Amino acid sequence: MSAKTPLHKLQLWAALSLFALSAYSCSEPASPFGQTAITVEALDASCTEVWLELKFSNLTQPADVAIQKDGKDYHRILSLNRDTLLVFEDLVPSTNYSYRAIIRHEGKDDKISNTVQVRTMDTTSHNFTWQTFTFGEVGSSSLYDVAIIDENNIWAVGEIYMKDSLGNPDPNAYNAVHWDGTNWELKKIYTGSSCNPVDYSPLKAIFAFSDSNIAITSGGSIGWFNGKINRADCGIRPLLSGAINKMWGTSSSDLYVVGNGGNIAHYNGTSWQKIESGITNDITDIWGISDGNDGFTKYFAAENYLIKLDNFNNLTSHSIEESGYIRSIWAKQDFRIYAAGDGMTIFNGYFWNRADNPELRFVYRIKGEDNNSIAGLSANRQVYYFNGISWVGVASEARNSFLKLDIRNHLIASVGRQGDKAMITIFK
Repeated sequence: MSAKTPLHKLQLWAALSLFALSAYSCSEPASPFGQTAITVEALDASCTEVWLELKFSNLTQPADVAIQKDGKDYHRILSLNRDTLLVFEDLVPSTNYSYRAIIRHEGKDDKISNTVQVRTMDTTSHNFTWQTFTFGEVGSSSLYDVAIIDENNIWAVGEIYMKDSLGNPDPNAYNAVHWDGTNWELKKIYTGSSCNPVDYSPLKAIFAFSDSNIAITSGGSIGWFNGKINRADCGIRPLLSGAINKMWGTSSSDLYVVGNGGNIAHYNGTSWQKIESGITNDITDIWGISDGNDGFTKYFAAENYLIKLDNFNNLTSHSIEESGYIRSIWAKQDFRIYAAGDGMTIFNGYFWNRADNPELRFVYRIKGEDNNSIAGLSANRQVYYFNGISWVGVASEARNSFLKLDIRNHLIASVGRQGDKAMITIFK
C-alpha cells in the first residue's frame, strides 16, 4: 500500500509556493546603477567659492544627482552622463563645508558618494603702504621686468644710464638693480658672448628659481645668472625669429621662453627645442599650472589668442576676439584663468567673461600668488589688488608708468619708468 501525503501538508506547500510566487512578482526591478560608483573630489577653494569634481565609474545611463552641502540638499543635476566640474559660489570666507553626491532613482537614494571636507580661504588685507625709487641721471632709463625672491632679495632689470666718475655719460648702461632689504644697488651684468656683441645689453625679462639660479634675457639670447656671474647661452639664438618677451619654468632644466612672431622655445637642461605655435602673433606672457600628474600645463597670452600647451606638447588655441586682446595671464587652476590686456577677462576653460567691475577695464598686466592675492596694473596708473572678495585700487605717484610686476607674500613690486628715469614701486 503506497504512502499518501496528508492533505494539510499539500495545502501548506501550495500556500508557500503561492506566497513565493507573489513576492517574486511584486519585487522591485534591479537598479540600473547597481554597478555604478560615484565619488566627489575637492579641487580648490577661494574665499567664496569651491570647485568639486564629480566622477563616475560604470555609469551606463544618465543619472539624476543631488549635491548635499552640510548634510542638506543644495543642488540638483538632471540626466548627468559624464564626470563633471562643479563650482559653488556665495560661500563665507574661512568656513568649513562638507559635500557629498547622491544618485537618486525613482525617488530613492540609490548611490551615495564619499563626503569631502572643504575650508574656504580667509581674505587678505587691502591695506598697503608704498614707496617709489627712481634711477638714472642721463638719457632715458627704464626697468622692464622684476623678480621677487623674498622681501630682502629683489631683482629688477632694464637699462639705467648714469654718469661716470668724471661726470660724463657712462657709455655702458646698468642693466639691473638689486634690493638687499636695506638698499638698492645698481648692477652691470655682463652679457657679451659669441651671440651678443654688447657687453652690457639692456635686459628685457627675468625669471628667478632661487637667489643663485636666475634666468635673464636681452631679448635675443638667454643668460644663467647666479647673482654674481652671468653665463651666456646662445643655443636659443638660431630658433628665434623675434625678440623674447617673457620666461617661465619649474627649474633651470625646464624653462620656456616666448616672444614676438609666435615664438615658443623650451630648454630641457641640455638643449633648446622650438615649439611651433601655429601663429605669428606676438606672445607677451606665459604661466604654468600643475596638471595634477607631475606635469604642467602652460598658457600663453598672444594678442587675441590664449594658447594652451599640455605636458605632451599638444597645442590648443582659444580665440578671444569678442573680448579684445590679452597681453598677460595668471592662474592657479585650469578652470579660472585671469587675462589682462584691454581690461580683465576670466576664462573658465570653456567661455570668456569680462570682469564686471568697471574699474578693471583698464588693467593690462596681472600676477597672483593665490586665489586671495592677485595684483593688476592699470592704465590709470594704479595697482589693483584682489583680496579674495573684492578689487581695490592702490594709488601711487601719478607720474609712474608701470610695465611689469611681481607679487610674493603680500609684497608687490612694479617696475617701469617715471619720466626719463627708471622706476620701481614697492607695495607692502
